Amino acid sequence: MVFEKPNTEMGAVSSELARRLNENSRRLRIMEQKLDKLETSMDLLEENTLNQMNDMKIGLERISAKISAVGDKLAGIDNEILRITKEMGKTATKAEVRQLETFIDLVNPITSKFVTKDELERAFEDKIGRRA
Repeated sequence: MVFEKPNTEMGAVSSELARRLNENSRRLRIMEQKLDKLETSMDLLEENTLNQMNDMKIGLERISAKISAVGDKLAGIDNEILRITKEMGKTATKAEVRQLETFIDLVNPITSKFVTKDELERAFEDKIGRRA
């Protein structure tokens, strides 16, 4: 019986060690599963981030192209404004137009009274006849 007591203690210690070993193995498996899930999640995050970055890159390239097109159009508009400004320099000023209007009014046969040759001769003869 003396030997049974150490054997029972040894059995109890062995079974406690086995239980702890099983518990630790179970906890280790759980940790490995969680680590696998985290790695999978990280991989998905990296993939999604790369896809979003590619989409943003494509979007930025499109925006850049549109901005370049707008810049080209603005340059064309600037050139057209310069051309129009040069053409405007060649046109008559308000003062010149007023002078033309005045001249046209002077020689306009509808509004001006011109004397015919016959009327002038009669008026001349009338003047000479009155003096004589």
